[in-house]
Amino acid sequence: MTFRRKCQEAQLKFSYRSSSNITFHLFVSLSFIIRPTSAIPFVIIYPYLLYKTSNRLKFLFQAFLCFILLNVFNILLDSYMYNRWTIVPLNFLYINFFHPNSISSHYGINNILWYLTNGLPMIFFYRLPFIFLGSISNKRLTIIILFTIFIYTLNKHKEFRFLTQILPILFILEAHGIDWCSKKLKWSKFRWIIFLSFIGHLFIGLYFSLIDRQGQISVMHYLRKNLINNNNNNKEIFSIDFLMPCHSTPYYNFIHRNDIQLNFLTCEPNLNNIINDYIDEADQFFLKPIESLKQRLNNSNSSHLVMFDILYNQVKDVFEEDQWFFVKDILFNSHIQHTSRHGKMIYFLERR
Repeated sequence: MTFRRKCQEAQLKFSYRSSSNITFHLFVSLSFIIRPTSAIPFVIIYPYLLYKTSNRLKFLFQAFLCFILLNVFNILLDSYMYNRWTIVPLNFLYINFFHPNSISSHYGINNILWYLTNGLPMIFFYRLPFIFLGSISNKRLTIIILFTIFIYTLNKHKEFRFLTQILPILFILEAHGIDWCSKKLKWSKFRWIIFLSFIGHLFIGLYFSLIDRQGQISVMHYLRKNLINNNNNNKEIFSIDFLMPCHSTPYYNFIHRNDIQLNFLTCEPNLNNIINDYIDEADQFFLKPIESLKQRLNNSNSSHLVMFDILYNQVKDVFEEDQWFFVKDILFNSHIQHTSRHGKMIYFLERR
């Protein structure tokens, strides 16, 4: 009886491991479909798991099966939607790493150590020492992080959001570092460090989530509240020009109506390699804002304009001379001017 029970327990344990492996492979494959760069950490993780597993052939078969099935389904779905054969991961790799025009660098070039000198310090700030302490006792996780960052440094364009996929691992290292400090230091003193760290991050998080750069979202609330409510009876057609760096506001996430047209300065890269010395529409506009604004207004029937105070101060003479538009409202955006094209206030102008 005891032997049978042990056999049943062993069988249940084996089936649980098998199903959990399949679930793991499915989630890894799904993450690759959602964002191909998520495969980078698993270049280290999979060989280690393969080394540790007792049934390597089964592990490989499950991984291969899940990956192939999900990706074939994804390729067929994308190809159907685009009406031509489309393999997104290959396109992603080509556009970001092998395109002759270096498409990713179109959106900015950073130095090779940017993730170490800017990315991680900006995200973790004074919590970096805890990560360093945690990495000493967790070499495997540290190797995964270093390998992922190394691959990212090969791309000229770098962003904070690229680090999101290794943030959970970094949090684990931070927790190990805090645990090490709590054992080595007196808890009565160390707990105040943890408390102040939590309070500090709470205020920082609240400020950057609720206050900083909120004008770029509140302007859409403003437009939806004023234009849509006023237009329900008049049935006018509005055309709003956002004279800002591209993708500064959420646009159609807030307003999606046939009687309100949203226009913005585009920043598409030179994908087709047709134009030499290519400059996108947004860069062309900000190089000569006054001339570009006059040309844009002459060739369009814009009813409203939205721009940062930085641009308004450069082109306000155009509105004073021609009396085309007047300032309808001014919205707060940020206490800090983040870039040369993003301002602290947002001007909303209406045609006379």
